Amino acid sequence: MSNNNDNNRGGFDRFRDRHPILVNSTLMALALVALGYIALLFIDVFTSHGQQVQVPDVRNMPLEKAIGILEDAGLRWEISDSTTFYENYKPGTVIDQDPKAKSYIKKIRIIYLSVNAMHAPIISLPKLVDLPGRQGMATLKAMGFKNVTMDSVPSEMDGLILKVTVDGHSVAPGTPVSVNSKVKITVGDGSIVDLNPEQILDPEMMDSIDEANYKDAQETYEQELKEAQARAEQERKNQAAEEKRDDNKKKDQDKKKDQDKKKDQDKKSDKDKKK
Repeated sequence: MSNNNDNNRGGFDRFRDRHPILVNSTLMALALVALGYIALLFIDVFTSHGQQVQVPDVRNMPLEKAIGILEDAGLRWEISDSTTFYENYKPGTVIDQDPKAKSYIKKIRIIYLSVNAMHAPIISLPKLVDLPGRQGMATLKAMGFKNVTMDSVPSEMDGLILKVTVDGHSVAPGTPVSVNSKVKITVGDGSIVDLNPEQILDPEMMDSIDEANYKDAQETYEQELKEAQARAEQERKNQAAEEKRDDNKKKDQDKKKDQDKKKDQDKKSDKDKKK
């Protein structure tokens, strides 16, 4: 009776009973091969394998136009720097990009854009009146002012700053001024001599007065410079924090778009399977 049962069983079942380890090992190997093939398919899908696109050149373009071109090409973008101001570029212009133009990349790559700041840095004008003209010129240029000139007018004060104008207007110390403004320093030429004996001072006394005035003015300037630098640094930090918040918001929006897109693809795939 058992012989009849053995004959009724298939050859594979008899082979499996005699060589269980070999059969199980073979089945496991086939399963691993199948899983590996499926994994490769998923990698191709999620990494856009073989789907490359040429990066368009968006340098020297307004940011909005550059964004439109990149999005039309199916590329993602982020702003890597927008705090530096260059005089030879219009505000909001793309200065550089990474990856470089005309290179080939996968669509999942992000194009990082360096954008010219919307306006030149603003710095508080220091107190310069009564300081030597050359010192005032050096101070302004060291602070970042680009267009600084100096003229002279007849005065008893030789070489000392009498007034400071910005774009043709008198400006009080501490006023926020763009570094691209035209700043003019007016100094006395010492051509006016007052011979009133009552006003003639001893040369040594004049030297001591000038030195005291200079020290007071220098200390005041250094204090005002520190305060201006602190305000400028705080403004840079605030701007960087705001840009970071905007970048995070943009990333969240992109992530949500990707998730919604994946959900739509999954729904479509499920519908295709049901069909």
